[in-house]
Order: sequence, then C-alpha cells, then structure tokens
Amino acid sequence: MMGVSMKFIKYIFAVIIIVIISAFLFDEKEDLSFERPIPIKFSEKLREDYRKLPFTGAHNFRDLGGYKTKDGQTVKWGKIYRSDNLHSLTDEDLKYMKRLNIKSVVDFRSVEERENEPNKLNPDMTQVLLPIKFQPKELDDDSIKNFIKDLTFGDLDSSNLLRDFNIVIVEEFAEEYKNFFRHIIENNAEPFIFHCTAGKDRAGFASAMILTILGVPRDKVIEDYLLTNTYVKDHVDDKMLEIELKTFFRADTDNLRKINLVEERYIQAAFDTIDSKWGGMDRYISEALNLNEEDILKLQNFYLE
Repeated sequence: MMGVSMKFIKYIFAVIIIVIISAFLFDEKEDLSFERPIPIKFSEKLREDYRKLPFTGAHNFRDLGGYKTKDGQTVKWGKIYRSDNLHSLTDEDLKYMKRLNIKSVVDFRSVEERENEPNKLNPDMTQVLLPIKFQPKELDDDSIKNFIKDLTFGDLDSSNLLRDFNIVIVEEFAEEYKNFFRHIIENNAEPFIFHCTAGKDRAGFASAMILTILGVPRDKVIEDYLLTNTYVKDHVDDKMLEIELKTFFRADTDNLRKINLVEERYIQAAFDTIDSKWGGMDRYISEALNLNEEDILKLQNFYLE
C-alpha cells in the first residue's frame, strides 16, 4: 500500500514539475517569436531563414530584404513585401500584418479576381488597385471554361502559357507598373506589400523590376523569382491531389503543375521583350515606367542601407 502511495506521489510531483516548466517556457502568450517572426528583429545571419513569413492564409508571403546590390548596399528588411492572394487571411494573420507595420497594399488582380475573392485587410490599410488580366487573344469569355478544361485534362500544353504571359506583361501593362512605382515613391518609404493571385507572375515581374532598379544583380533577381517554387511546393502538391481526387485521377496534374510554378525562361522572356522593344532595361525604366534619375535615387534612399 505504501509502495503504491509513493508511486502516486512521485507521479503527482512529476506532473507539477512539467506544469511549472511549461508555464516558464510558454509564458509569452501574446508574442511567440518562433511562430510569428519579425525578420528585422533577428540578426542578419538569421533573417534569411525567415524570408518567407508564416501566414496561415497566404503561401508566398515574403520579405524582399537582404539582397546585396552591385555597389555593396543591402535592400532593407521590413519595407517591401510580396505575396499571393490575401483573401484567406485569418484574424491572427491580420494581427501579424499589423505587427509588420504594413501600411498599403498593391493588388494586381483583375476586377473579376477581386470580386470573387476580395482581400481581407486591416481597416487602416490603403489599397491600390492596378488590374492586370491575361487572356489569350484567341479566347473570348464564353470559351474560357473550355480552355480551363483543356488545361486540366492535358489537351492544351501549358508549358508556354506563362512565358507568353510575361511577354504580355511587358508589352501591354507598362502603365500599371508605372503607376505602381509612382505609388511606391509617394508612399515615402512606408512598409508596403504587392500581390496578385499566386504571387508569382504579375507580382514576380514587379519584384524583378524593384530589385533591378535598386541595383540587385540579375542572377539574384532570378533567384528571388524562382523562390516561389520552394515556398509553394507543398501547397501546390495539396492542390494537385485535390484535383486528382475530384477528377478520379483523370486530370493531367503534370500539365497543371507547370502553371502553378515558375521557370527561369518565363522572366527571361520579359527581359528579352524589354531588350527587343525598348532597346534595354535603362530605356524601359525611363520611358515605359517614366522614372528619372531623381526617382531612382529616391527609391534607393528609401529602401537601401
């Protein structure tokens, strides 16, 4: 009887110790830094590990800080963010966004995309709408469903679709990106985020142009562009499995996977179009984006250190 009692007492004592240790370790209920990190609060060495920010309702939300420029400066952390759709942000996500001090959002989605999935934002945030819609010229609205069906079941090869989209972005939407940079300049160095639906094509080109204008080397610009594949892989895998189940494994998910990821040749097609149509990046920046030397210097002063 005494042996049982001692065992029980030891058990109770162990439970008490565990409770005390747990209370000590997890006392910070409001701000668990390992769950919701603020990269700028970490050392430079650790910030890269938190480039992708842990939002529940966004899969490609990241900080553009930390990239080195050709002249040895660094893009500031905590100033420029890029993301995918913000429609599914949770209440905790919104609290996190407030802690990041993000003041404005630039949305590159089409009117239809915004109406179907409106952004969920904090009430004090400014929203700038710069709709970019890609629709192959041979398609009208009535044939879009058939277009999607052909993509789903592999009757239409998706391999060149996003390459063509990047060409269209350069050729037809210079005005939207000009207004984008005008907003950034007028934003006066306040933290901001820009996004589209997947955060990889329209937002990917915007990111490439920001980094280029700030003086980041081309190989690092492309490296940032390709990070999408790393950050959204699990999400895309889940989407492909869901599609396979819904179509009883008849869908061509290899074909669909291509349009949910990026390839270097997509952004390279944009750069090549800039070279062929404007004669180089400098003329595209000055003529298409309407940025002069003073504008560029202002952007560099805002976002480099």
